[in-house]
Amino acid sequence: MSAPNPAAPTPASAQPQHAQPQHAQPQRAQPHNAESRPHGAHSAEAHPHSAEALGRTLTFVAFGTYQADSHPRVRVLIEGLRELGHRVVELNEPLGLSTADRVSMLKQPWRVPALGARLVNRWWTLARRGRKLRKRFAADGQQPDAVLVGYLGHFDVHLARRVFKGTPIVLDHLIFAAGTAKDRGQKSQLIGRALGAIDQRALAAADVIVVDTAEHQQRVPDELRDRSVVCPVGADESWFRAGTESAADGTSGDGPLSVVFYGLYTPLQGATVIGAAAAQLAGAPVRITMIGKGQERAAAEQAAGAAAQVDWVDWVPAAELPAIVAAHDVALGIFGGTVKAREVVPNKVYQAAAAGCAIVTADTPPQRRVLGEAAELVAPQADRLAADLRRLAGDRELLAERRRQAGALAAAEFTPWAVAAPLVAKVCPVTNTSGSAPAPSTKAPAAPLSPRAALRWPLIKRGTRRVAPRRLLEIGAGQGAMGARLVGLTDYYLAVEPDETSYQAAKSRIEPRGGTVVNGTSDDLTDPEPFDLVCAFEVLEHLEDDAGALRSWAPLVAPGGYVLVSVPAWQHMFGPWDKAVGHYRRYSPDELSQLFSDNGFEPVDVSLYGWPLAFALEAIRNRVATGEPKSEESASQQTAESGRWLQPSRKISELAVDIGILPFQGLQRLVPSKGNGIVALARKRS
Repeated sequence: MSAPNPAAPTPASAQPQHAQPQHAQPQRAQPHNAESRPHGAHSAEAHPHSAEALGRTLTFVAFGTYQADSHPRVRVLIEGLRELGHRVVELNEPLGLSTADRVSMLKQPWRVPALGARLVNRWWTLARRGRKLRKRFAADGQQPDAVLVGYLGHFDVHLARRVFKGTPIVLDHLIFAAGTAKDRGQKSQLIGRALGAIDQRALAAADVIVVDTAEHQQRVPDELRDRSVVCPVGADESWFRAGTESAADGTSGDGPLSVVFYGLYTPLQGATVIGAAAAQLAGAPVRITMIGKGQERAAAEQAAGAAAQVDWVDWVPAAELPAIVAAHDVALGIFGGTVKAREVVPNKVYQAAAAGCAIVTADTPPQRRVLGEAAELVAPQADRLAADLRRLAGDRELLAERRRQAGALAAAEFTPWAVAAPLVAKVCPVTNTSGSAPAPSTKAPAAPLSPRAALRWPLIKRGTRRVAPRRLLEIGAGQGAMGARLVGLTDYYLAVEPDETSYQAAKSRIEPRGGTVVNGTSDDLTDPEPFDLVCAFEVLEHLEDDAGALRSWAPLVAPGGYVLVSVPAWQHMFGPWDKAVGHYRRYSPDELSQLFSDNGFEPVDVSLYGWPLAFALEAIRNRVATGEPKSEESASQQTAESGRWLQPSRKISELAVDIGILPFQGLQRLVPSKGNGIVALARKRS
C-alpha cells in the first residue's frame, strides 16, 4: 500500500467499534513481536545463517531509489538482515513515485522525460555517496559483501553494478514491470515488449535475484534461474507490534464481524468481487471497511450498492495502517482473475496475519502453499466470499482459531529474519569470504562515451552479441571509446582510423585492453583473413559514395558474416551540425535497408534509437554549430575532425556519463519507433 499524505486524518469509520461480548470472549492469537521473540529453534540468533552461527558478520549495502514507506518489502529485508546479526548500510535516495505513478506515465509518454531527469538527480547523489562509502571501506581494507538493490530497482541495479564494481549485486525483483503494467491497464504490446526487455536486462545485471513466489521464480529466464532465491514478502515489526497491542486490548466480541480490505483498486485485487459480496451481505452481521483508491474503485462501489454495510475510506497514513487493520477480525486478500493474481501472495496477507487477523483470500497455488490451513481460501467469486464471511460471523470459535493460526504462522515464517534467511544462504557462496578488498584491476579503464554514443551502445552490444564474432573489424574507430568496449566481445579486434590525432587516442584506449589499432583506412589492411563482423559507426554519412564503400567492405566480411553500422536518421532533420562535420546525407530505415540490399547485404535488424534525449542533444549541437565561424575546410577535413567534436573530456569519468544516460537508455526502449539515429545489422549474401 502506497504511503499517503502523512497529514491526512484517519477516518473514524476505519476504526470499528466492537460490541461487548455476552459470553466467553475468544482468545486472540498472541502475535510475535520484537520484544517477546522466542529463543531456540525459532529465533534469529539460532538460525544457521545468523552472524553468530556463521561466525562472521556480513555487510550489506541497501542501495537505490526505493521508497520503504510505500514499498515495505525492502524494509522487511533490511530488518531481517539486522535481526540475523548482519550489518546493513543504507544508501537510499527515494524517487518519490509510487508504482501507480510510474505506470501512469506509460499512458502519458510526455511525462517520461521528467522521470528520467528525477532519476538522474537521485543517481548523481547515490553515485557520490557510494564512492565515498567505497573509499571508507578501502581505507579499512574491507569491502561490502553484497549490495542489495531495493525494488523497484530495474534501473538502479545497473548503477549499483557500476558504483560497486567487484561486489555481488542482489536485486529484489518483487515485480515484473511488464506484468504489473498489464495488470494496471496498460494494453500496448509495444510498451509491454519494452518493459519486458527492461525486466530481462535488470535480471541479467544481478548476481542474486530475489523473488517472492515459486511462480515468479519460473518467470526468470532459464539461463538466470540458478541465481534466483524465493524470499516471501513477510511483514515488518510494526505489524507484529500492532497485533500484540490489539490483542492486549481484548477488542474482539459479539458485534458485527469487522472486515477490512486495503490497497490499490487494480484488477489484481478483485475489488469488484468484494463489492458484489458486500451487496449479498446486506443485513448480515458483517461490516466491511474498504481502504484505498484506484482504477476499479467506482466499479466496486457500484457492485456493492447503497444497501451494503461498507465504509469507503480513500486513504490512511501508512504509519497508522497496522493498528487500523489489527482492530478488525478479518482481513481480505486478493480476488482478481488475472494471471498476476494467480502468481502472487500480496503484502496485505503477510501483514494482516502478523497483525492477528483471520485471512480470507483467493484459493490460488502460491497462497495455498504459503498459508495452508491457516487461512480461509475461497474461489474468487462474490457468492463464495459472502458465504465464507457469513460462516465466520456465525462461528466465533472458528474465527478465533483462524486468527490464532494466522498469528502463529506469521510468527514462525513471516518475521523479517525468517524472510531474510534464504537471501543470506544464497549470498554466502558469492560473497568475498575473506572480507578484504579485491586486488585492483590492471585493465585500462574504458573511455567515456559521448551521450549520443551511449544511447546507441545497447543496440550495438546487442547486435555484436547476436553475431558472437571470433574476428571483428571496426572501420573509423574515432577516439576509441566504442572500440574499448567491443574488444571484450570478440577474440580478435582490429580497428582502422585515418585521423592521426584520433588514432593516437584510440590506440591508447584500445591496445591496453587487447585490441589493435592501425592508422589508415580499410584499403590499407593487409590481413588476408576476413572478419565475422565489420563495424562502421557514424561513417557512411561522411562518404560521398556510400554504396561504393559497402561494396568495398564486402571482401573483408567472411562468408555468412555481418556488417554493423550506425547512421543519423531522417533527411528532413539535416541541419547545421551535419554540415559542420561533413555529412552528405541522413537515412530513413527503409533507405538504409535498400542500400544494404542493393550492395550485397541482407538487412537483419534496422532499429531507431534516441527518444527523447537525442532530440534535445541534436538541438544543442545545431545551436553550437550555428555559432561556429563558417569553415572553409573540405568535407574530408571536416570528417577527420568530426570524431573530436564535443567528445567527453578525460576528466569526465565513465560513471558520470553512465549516471546521466542510463535512464534514457531505458526510456528509448519504451518508444522504439521514434529516434534520430539508426543502428543496423546486415548479413553478407552468399
